[in-house]
Amino acid sequence: MNTTAPLTPTTNTTPATVSVAPELSGPVWCGRFPGSRETSTLKPDFRDNCNAFIAAIEAAGGVKTIAATYRPPERAYLMHWAHRIVKNGFDPAMVPPMAGVNIKWDHPTLAASVNAARQMSAGFGIGGLAANTPPALNTLHTRGEAIDMSITWTGTLNIANKDGSITEINTMPRTGMNLQLKAVGLTYGVKKFVGGNADKPHWSTTGH
Repeated sequence: MNTTAPLTPTTNTTPATVSVAPELSGPVWCGRFPGSRETSTLKPDFRDNCNAFIAAIEAAGGVKTIAATYRPPERAYLMHWAHRIVKNGFDPAMVPPMAGVNIKWDHPTLAASVNAARQMSAGFGIGGLAANTPPALNTLHTRGEAIDMSITWTGTLNIANKDGSITEINTMPRTGMNLQLKAVGLTYGVKKFVGGNADKPHWSTTGH
């Protein structure tokens, strides 16, 4: 008598592991994890303060151009390390990884790595930042508490403070770096970057 039991096919339920090779750094990354230029993406209180300050600027005849408001943490990571590689000579092979950003910073040659980071810096519009002012990893932009905007005007700017009083700005420069304009922004809770020329367009809840 044959006592051999028939074999029953079974399915291997072990999850398959898929490993995706990291992608080399370069300008293509500038289009990933896009940030915002809209004040609507800011935290409610700061959004309202910015909108009121901007309205006062425009009512007085000034012109504002917003470059950035909210910035995803992944974008902040890419900006920070691209800057560090180009401006600080940071070793591309030593850049710490970030979850969700499958990037390879170190190319076959150091020159290629630095060139790719330089292209990224240009694409992010941060090539003009000082070497000691890299885009922050824990920036207020990622919390919706910062705005980068340029402000210009011609002649004298008669601008309303938050309390309705008028400040006559007849000093130079006619940009966001003007000390009188900074004081006006402060009345709205929009504080100019305390680091001076290192980050000219930057305004925030704290000045940092």
